[in-house]
Amino acid sequence: MSASFPSDFFNKRLCLLMCAIGLVSVASLAKSLGRYEYAVLDVEDWLGGAWALHTCVSISLGFIASWATPKRYLQQATLPISPWIWMLLVIVTFDEITQFFNSNRHFSLLDLSINISGVIIGALFYLAYFRMRYSR
Repeated sequence: MSASFPSDFFNKRLCLLMCAIGLVSVASLAKSLGRYEYAVLDVEDWLGGAWALHTCVSISLGFIASWATPKRYLQQATLPISPWIWMLLVIVTFDEITQFFNSNRHFSLLDLSINISGVIIGALFYLAYFRMRYSR
């Protein structure tokens, strides 16, 4: 039995993922537009720098995206990487690349690599948890 796209991928957990992506997007946009950027900068300072914020956010997003994927898909897929993970990888890459063209921001290869690896690490954390819990 394979996963059918509309019925299996759009579930209640997806709402939390979309809210998390929306919150992170609003924070990035606020920083890009120079509106309330102090709030984002305060969180960065509190965590220990931009790299720490990128790490926390990207790992969390990767974990939530895998969690939002139906169990049936993860059990049957040959490559258990959720379509939501692929979507996140595109979003974080696009967000970092667009900073190259914004005068208020700057492109950072370090941030891009942290974002990509963080999403993948978060997804792998959930997959490890999933395998341990549901392999019985």
